[in-house]
Amino acid sequence: MSVADPTGNEALVRRFYEPLNTGDTDPVDQLLAPGWEVEPPLEAGPGPDGWKGTVAYIRGVLGDLTLTIEDVVAAGDRVAVRLVMRGTQRGELLGVPATGRQVAIRASDYHRIEGGRIVQSWHLEDFYGVLQQLNAAAGA
Repeated sequence: MSVADPTGNEALVRRFYEPLNTGDTDPVDQLLAPGWEVEPPLEAGPGPDGWKGTVAYIRGVLGDLTLTIEDVVAAGDRVAVRLVMRGTQRGELLGVPATGRQVAIRASDYHRIEGGRIVQSWHLEDFYGVLQQLNAAAGA
């Protein structure tokens, strides 16, 4: 725990992102509440199983994926995260077929913690920046 976050919520949220680097989704059920809600909803479905499916999808689309947390702000039951994911596009991403290009995806997430688990998350991603990197943004 840090001095700025005596609740331990920052550490909890940092563990939420580890499966993106490792592929190990076993801890997800202990990190997320069974009714975890995320906005926008995940294509892989709701709750912890939706996050597991999303992790598998992202790791499949972005080979050699690494996620770096750049900033964390924790206050009370809320934790804000600024991050970047980097990898080589191996599969379709945002409607763009595999390009083999390196891509950096910047995102900001906001999490609400209750009872030692993440119960809600809000995700904002720079899709336009990704499309620019894939040279698909022309005319957008």
